[in-house]
Amino acid sequence: MFKRYYYNTRIFFTLFGISVIVYSLSLAHFLSGFENRVFIGGIILLISLGLSSFLSKKLSEPIKKLNEAVKRISRGDFDYQLNITDSKEFRELSENFNSMARDLSQSYKKLKEQTESLIQQNEELQEFNAELEASYEQLETLTHELEISERKYRLLVENIRDILWVTDKNFIIEFVNSRVIRYLNYTPHELIGKSIFEIVDEDSREILKNMMEGKINFSEINFKNKEGLLVITETHVKRLKIDEKVVGIQGISRDITEMYYVKKQIAEKNNEILAISDVGRLLTSGSDIKEVLNNIVEKVAELLNSPLCTIREYNPYFHKFVLLVKGGELKDYPVYEEIKLSEEDINELVNQKEIKIKDVEEFSHSEKITPIFAAKDVYSVVIVPLIFRNETKGILTVWTAANTVKNMSLLRSIASAVSVAIENSKLYDEIKKVYIKTIEALAYAMEAKDLYTKGHSMRVSQYAVLIGEYMGFSREKIEQLRIAGILHDIGKIGISDTILLKKGKLSEEEYNVIKSHPEISRKILMPIDLPKEILEAISKHHERYDGKGYPYGLKGEEIPIEAAILGVADAFDAMTSDRAYRKGMTIEEAVNEILRHKGTQFHPEIVDVFISIYMNARQKLEEVKNQIFESVS
Repeated sequence: MFKRYYYNTRIFFTLFGISVIVYSLSLAHFLSGFENRVFIGGIILLISLGLSSFLSKKLSEPIKKLNEAVKRISRGDFDYQLNITDSKEFRELSENFNSMARDLSQSYKKLKEQTESLIQQNEELQEFNAELEASYEQLETLTHELEISERKYRLLVENIRDILWVTDKNFIIEFVNSRVIRYLNYTPHELIGKSIFEIVDEDSREILKNMMEGKINFSEINFKNKEGLLVITETHVKRLKIDEKVVGIQGISRDITEMYYVKKQIAEKNNEILAISDVGRLLTSGSDIKEVLNNIVEKVAELLNSPLCTIREYNPYFHKFVLLVKGGELKDYPVYEEIKLSEEDINELVNQKEIKIKDVEEFSHSEKITPIFAAKDVYSVVIVPLIFRNETKGILTVWTAANTVKNMSLLRSIASAVSVAIENSKLYDEIKKVYIKTIEALAYAMEAKDLYTKGHSMRVSQYAVLIGEYMGFSREKIEQLRIAGILHDIGKIGISDTILLKKGKLSEEEYNVIKSHPEISRKILMPIDLPKEILEAISKHHERYDGKGYPYGLKGEEIPIEAAILGVADAFDAMTSDRAYRKGMTIEEAVNEILRHKGTQFHPEIVDVFISIYMNARQKLEEVKNQIFESVS
């Protein structure tokens, strides 16, 4: 212990020795006399001062050296070396101090290097800071411009007339502008996070899927507002991509609901106009009225998507409605020919002239068609009165799946046109009947000039009807043959009696005049506006199958079938009738003569039919010949 702390031990023993000396001197001083006390006291004081001064100097010397070393170090003299050898402790302190000085010197060098590096970095940092400040100013300017642009963009987005929306690839709405409030009654907050499929109809979902796949980028999308009502939009979309991968779509939807329904109304009105135009065209086509009415009911059934549509004529004496025509996909199903409505219905239709809508069960129809109506969801019958000169002439009936019909104005227009057409047709038929009667009277007057040709036109007419019936012609075509037969020689009224009643052989010039009578017949009958088939039959009944006939020189299938029938009937009656210059043939002889000229003068098919009539119904030929012959006599 004393070796390790030698300097401390020295101080201790020195101070202890001084204390002993002072104590001893003080004791001697106390024991001596008064005179010696002063002297001894002075000596003790001097000795104490001297020892204190010496010891103070001796003991503070290492401290001074250490203090000087610290000052040198603090001034940056890190190479200064402390050398104190007074004691082991001071030697160790010197060594430690010198070691610390060396460490400080190295640290200082490193610190200096670091400081220089930091100064350089600071200079670079200041340059960078200056650049950063310049960039910041630019960034601040750009940020300000961006803020202005963003405000403008937000102002544009919020005030745009259209719905702007964005979805992710799963159709979840990520953004929608506030315009959605006006059109769909939703707030953006209510829609963000929801699937867009929740606010569109089924068809629009498929369209949106195609848009996400890039198949289309523009289409009509039907949105559903908060109340479930459809809002029809024109929608443009753009696919959003990141690294060429589709992450969603952005759409702009413009509300066209009002425009859509206006266009739809225009289209409906246009269809009505076209329908009325079609009806008008049909009514002025010159076709048979029944054919015209058939076309009209088919048109109405198509326009109103009706499975059955009829036109009935009103019989005011029996208060019944008689079927004229029927159309639609159910027209071949049984429908009552006559129906009788309740007094209330008749009053509303006939007297008040109002359109009625009745349930199917309340309207007379065949039970056989009831299950068909049920299968097709047909619930109602719309009954439209056909009014002419303030009188109900009939009804137009339309079966429909709806309880109401949108096209009431169309039905009224069509009903009005049909009413006029029916009445005009009746008037026309009456005028035509009068005209035909007049022509018949002229024909009879012409035939009355010659006893032997009297009744010829009526017989030809009946023979032609027989042939037409055997060939399976329709009732309409048979009626045409009947009229053509009666009028086929009317052109002879324009030929001089000297030629018509000449007993001997006609000259070539006279025969040419006779050959002109078919063309004269056509010119006389043109004003009546008879069906084309009748005029063709009359003007071409003297054409021959081999082309040697007159007036046009037609041959084969160029000759209308009605004219070919009239040719056979005319020739047969001429051969079986008596003339002033010869007696008529028997039926057998005339049939054989017709057979002999098959394929030359007469159409082969007509000859075969006529032979069939002779073989199976000869009595009918005889009845026509004898009936007319007896009346003549």
